Amino acid sequence: SNLPFIYVDPVLVEQAFGQIVDNAAKYSPPGSPITVAAKRNGRDIVLSVRDRGVGLTTQENAQIGERFFRGARHAAATSGSGLGLWIAKAFVSANGGKLEAASAGAGQGTTVSIHLPFATPANEPEVGPDE
Repeated sequence: SNLPFIYVDPVLVEQAFGQIVDNAAKYSPPGSPITVAAKRNGRDIVLSVRDRGVGLTTQENAQIGERFFRGARHAAATSGSGLGLWIAKAFVSANGGKLEAASAGAGQGTTVSIHLPFATPANEPEVGPDE
């Protein structure tokens, strides 16, 4: 499965992805698996992180990535400022992408995905003879 290249700010994308993985670990039961995957979806590369944690209600799912947002069960489970996914969302957006979250409901875990557009011939950077 060959994935196309993406041209992003590696520091911002690494920080965003790290925050998502950190959240998955923070809100999951100790020792539970966290699944990381990458796939092509249309014109995007999708990096997803799925946990087996407390999950999200429909209302909470709509609020993921908002500044200072923390679900009620999340606030009870661990400390935090509610800024992590908001910052991750801003970093992903700065790279032309979007951050999404999905959950089957409370207690069902959460999948947070980063969608980043991949390079096409029109937006692929030119490579010089020394590169």
